[in-house]
Amino acid sequence: MLLTMKVAFRNILRQKKRSFLLAGAIAFGMLVITLMNALTGGVVGNIRENFSHALGGHIFIMGREWTDAGQMIMKIRPDERLEQLLEEHGAQIEGFTRRSQAMPTMIFGSRQTMQMLYGVDFAEETKLLESLIVTEGSFSEIGTEEASIILPQPVGERLGVQVGETMIIRLETLTGQQNVGEVKVVAFIKDQEELGLSAAYTSRSYLNTLLGMDPHEYQLLNMFLTDLDMVDEFARVFREGLRAEDEEEEVVEAEPAVSVTVAGMPMDPMTEREELTPWEGTRYQIMHINQIMEAVELVVGVLNRVGQVIFLILLVVTMVGITNTFRMIMIERTKEIGTMRAFGMHQKQVKNIFLWEAVFLGLLGCIAGLFLALVISFIVGGIELNTDPSMQFFLDNGKITFIFSLTKVVFNTAIVVFISLLAAYWPARAAAKMSPIKALSSHT
Repeated sequence: MLLTMKVAFRNILRQKKRSFLLAGAIAFGMLVITLMNALTGGVVGNIRENFSHALGGHIFIMGREWTDAGQMIMKIRPDERLEQLLEEHGAQIEGFTRRSQAMPTMIFGSRQTMQMLYGVDFAEETKLLESLIVTEGSFSEIGTEEASIILPQPVGERLGVQVGETMIIRLETLTGQQNVGEVKVVAFIKDQEELGLSAAYTSRSYLNTLLGMDPHEYQLLNMFLTDLDMVDEFARVFREGLRAEDEEEEVVEAEPAVSVTVAGMPMDPMTEREELTPWEGTRYQIMHINQIMEAVELVVGVLNRVGQVIFLILLVVTMVGITNTFRMIMIERTKEIGTMRAFGMHQKQVKNIFLWEAVFLGLLGCIAGLFLALVISFIVGGIELNTDPSMQFFLDNGKITFIFSLTKVVFNTAIVVFISLLAAYWPARAAAKMSPIKALSSHT
């Protein structure tokens, strides 16, 4: 076997130009599919990271309860079950964010519009501020001005309000009373409405006051995990740990129907069954970032499949070239094949020489393609792009990210080697069956 491999590798080096062209064609296909897979993987990673910063975590816990007046409100009170779970899994939790939320009417002059509003602790949510793309104004006044607000740019345009001006927000308290407040616009941010992420931000303590809650209370508990691979398992553990004794599992696990969505996924769950059936205490709904990313990953999966089809088309074209090349090689080496057979080389050994040449060509092409992909990704990934703000959500601090998957690289390499073997099989088979006498008497 080792001798056969040495002969095959020597034959490749004998025809450097021809081998270079064949390996180059394979390398180009490997370069295209590797870069496309790495790019889409990087886009998903960046969107996931930016979404988690904007939403305040990877796991989202929402609590609901019934008041004495028969009203359902969204609120999380001190709960031993929740505190115990947080303590038990503290090593896997990187940090917390606590938020309130409302859908108020925003009024400026004679204009008004409804907009999702989150109440956040700006001093704690530095990742949020880093993920928001400022189009006008700044965040410098947030710490000194409690009744301040950060607005999406389109909302400001609809209202006609400018940075530094004060506007009114009108909303209902948790118990249904109307309330109003004044907020100062400190900044406009790029709206990600096309991704389902459109929200304004204000101080949680101020929003709590308008909602009729104490400043330290909250409605959403979000967690950042140290390992994103644990998201699904983490969510399952918290669902089971926070489920009430009289609460059916299927109700908790069901897909929530909500009024507020993020990237097409519900963020304020309230099932019809629970609306009709009051309960005691607090019931929780747990969601996670993977549910929100399903739509994005579906689109990325389509792009990867398109890239795989292009890759296969390139390989089929290359396969035709490999087949024709090996037929020419067989003709050129007719006397050489006859000599090897005359010295006792078996048909299988002759065939294996041709097949190993195909394997080496495939592997050399893959290695060259992977090397070029790494070089290109390193160069392109180091360039800071001054793109439209809407594109920043797909980037990492203005830079394109490439994430290489070892599984996909191995899979694509296996495809290349298999197609190379398939292309060389029939010429190799024909060379192995060649009669030694006829081969030695040939003029080629």
